[in-house]
Amino acid sequence: MPKRLGSTLSAVFVLALCAAVYFNRLTISDYFKGRTYAPTTEMSEIRSALKLTPRGTRIFNATAPVLDSRDNFNLDCNSSNPDIAVYGCYSLDRIYIYDINLPELAGFRESTTAHELLHAVWFRLSDSKKSELTPLLESAFEENRATLEESLKTYDDSERLDELYVRLATQVKNLPAPLESHYSEIFTNQDEVVDFYYSYLAPFEELKKTITTLGSEIESLKSDIDVKFEEYNPRSATFSSEVDEFNSCAARVGCFSSEAEFNSRRATLVAEQTALNALYSELSALIDAYNSKIDVYNSNVLNLNTLQDLVNSNSKHDNL
Repeated sequence: MPKRLGSTLSAVFVLALCAAVYFNRLTISDYFKGRTYAPTTEMSEIRSALKLTPRGTRIFNATAPVLDSRDNFNLDCNSSNPDIAVYGCYSLDRIYIYDINLPELAGFRESTTAHELLHAVWFRLSDSKKSELTPLLESAFEENRATLEESLKTYDDSERLDELYVRLATQVKNLPAPLESHYSEIFTNQDEVVDFYYSYLAPFEELKKTITTLGSEIESLKSDIDVKFEEYNPRSATFSSEVDEFNSCAARVGCFSSEAEFNSRRATLVAEQTALNALYSELSALIDAYNSKIDVYNSNVLNLNTLQDLVNSNSKHDNL
């Protein structure tokens, strides 16, 4: 009897061990895959900057993130549309990051890597865990709709929840406690991950804000110029007619009833000419300001387009 009990216990132990291996197969697989990963110095710095937990580090290493030059990136991420800038991708359990390293876009590589890492994390979550997180994600979305709605419109239903999961972690601070607790299993400081996103986004937003402000100022100046022209043009035409009439009358003997009338009409014309000159000067100043604003506006649009091209692996600009 004891021998049979021992056999039964051994069988239970084996079954339990098999179950443990089955339910932790991804963790075990990640461990062994990650052991062969040898990150570059730059990628190692990015990994350190993200301040990953042991679990986050394990998944990071298992997905072997790589900084890709333009041609390799477009191939690895199947990116070919110049109208859609792809920063990174998670493909076949590998992470690829478009290699942009510019001072004005500080945080780009860290934020993009965190973004793609979270896609890998989502892939590893069980269906039950995803179901548990879903109402929390949707509730957080409603609280941050203004921030997230536009970017999520491009994803279909099969991708939306995955993308929402990633963007909440990388773009929103002060999440509900259950979500913060969940993301803390990957990042020791999720707020700093969000900071990377807003760091590289800042120059884009600043340029957009400046362009919008300049656009309003240009429209206001144009309105002022139109008003001044509506006043100047008819007055100038009337003045020219009156000058012609005055000169014609002055050329005819007896047209003016007296020297006093001549001097009075002449003084009136001189005063109107002075007023028109002042109005013209105001117009010229407004036009100069308008043209100057247009130049600054165009310069900012060019700078924004250049930045957008720099992060687009299918743009005409060289990879920097």
